[in-house]
Amino acid sequence: MCQKSGKVLGPRGYKNLCSVKLGNEKENITVLMMFNTAGKISPPLVLFPYVRPPKSVVENIPIGWVLGKSEKGWMTSDVFSEYIVNDFNKWAVENNIPRPLLIFIDGHKSHMTLALSKWCEENQVVLYALPPNTTQIMQPADVSVFRPMKSDWKKTVHNWQNRSENINSPVTKVNFCGIFNEVLSNTEAFEQLTKY
Repeated sequence: MCQKSGKVLGPRGYKNLCSVKLGNEKENITVLMMFNTAGKISPPLVLFPYVRPPKSVVENIPIGWVLGKSEKGWMTSDVFSEYIVNDFNKWAVENNIPRPLLIFIDGHKSHMTLALSKWCEENQVVLYALPPNTTQIMQPADVSVFRPMKSDWKKTVHNWQNRSENINSPVTKVNFCGIFNEVLSNTEAFEQLTKY
């Protein structure tokens, strides 16, 4: 990659070249995003592979975001339930979102527990699990929001790495949320939701 122009040299015909510098490929960060058709985003849940996150990670979580913890950084039923009951519900109440609430989920086992189902029933929340392998047809968020967001992520990381203070720095657990917050602040994907 040329530091001045930002261009990446690659094989002829390749249109999607990027220069994201990898950190530890065996570590995982999970982000749960929930939003409504008005384009309002609930506080993102960021899951790190820690039981006790280091101070440097905690201090770099944007205000209002939710820090989740699991041993491997993957979604668990406890983390998902806690987020829905405590954080998402609080956000929905604060934003005067009328009940009943319909939440589309991907049907992963971490989203389906008896305790959460009972809580949802008592609080007028409907969890609707989409069938597997129906992403293109039944999961418009993947097509209209997350695909453009992935593109914005690559551009934002590229721009972040080309700032003089970050030249060739890798994305780490400490700086991930700040970079991802830039993506959420700049992405046009959420504006598309309000057009339908």
